[in-house]
Amino acid sequence: MAEKKVKEPLFYIQQPSFQFPETRMQTVYSSRKAELDRKLEQKESVPEPADKINEQAMPEEKNENMTEIKVKEAIEEFQAGREEKKESASFAFTSEKRKPAFNRVKSFKEMDTLERLDYLIDFPKQLPPIPCIFETGEKAIRGFLVSKNEEWIEIKLFDDTIEQLNLQSLNTVKMIGLRR
Repeated sequence: MAEKKVKEPLFYIQQPSFQFPETRMQTVYSSRKAELDRKLEQKESVPEPADKINEQAMPEEKNENMTEIKVKEAIEEFQAGREEKKESASFAFTSEKRKPAFNRVKSFKEMDTLERLDYLIDFPKQLPPIPCIFETGEKAIRGFLVSKNEEWIEIKLFDDTIEQLNLQSLNTVKMIGLRR
């Protein structure tokens, strides 16, 4: 048997020695909760007036004052939490009613005759034209709307002829859709 010849790679990819850059992350931050905690600590460290010190000297009143202080602190924490939630909620949501991103477009059936003609004229050129039935008092014409002015519309029939209709004589416009 013939020995298999070892082939070297046909395509060499050189990888450079790469040093990753040093990342500098945020090291200091502040939050509303931390600020509120600092404010509460400052309130607690403020010396009390002499009147309150004398009141706390009595043992019975001392327990009542302690419970009042604890209740006040709990109320302040609760209100601070509510304010924080309101502020954080105001960033995420607005108090206004949500408005839809897009205006609702009437369906073709809801439009009147002139709106239907405007819709067909402004139909995207990238899409194939929509065949319609244009009904007058005397006849119904099948074709595609080509153009429209203040008095006349031009309709391209399926046999590639163009017919003009007076807008006053036009009763309705109905979409046929694409036939197969």
